[in-house]
Amino acid sequence: MNAGALVREGAGVLGGNGGGKPDLAQGGGTDAGKADEALRTVEYAIGHVVQG
Repeated sequence: MNAGALVREGAGVLGGNGGGKPDLAQGGGTDAGKADEALRTVEYAIGHVVQG
């Protein structure tokens, strides 16, 4: 699981961007009102990777 890819997915929902190393990443966006949606997006991505 690549941290940069996960952060990029979540930050994209917020209208921003993110990235970093496979084990450490950061990101941000301009639409804080979509924070719950961004977290759900990351949770879905993690679940999708874990379940295969």
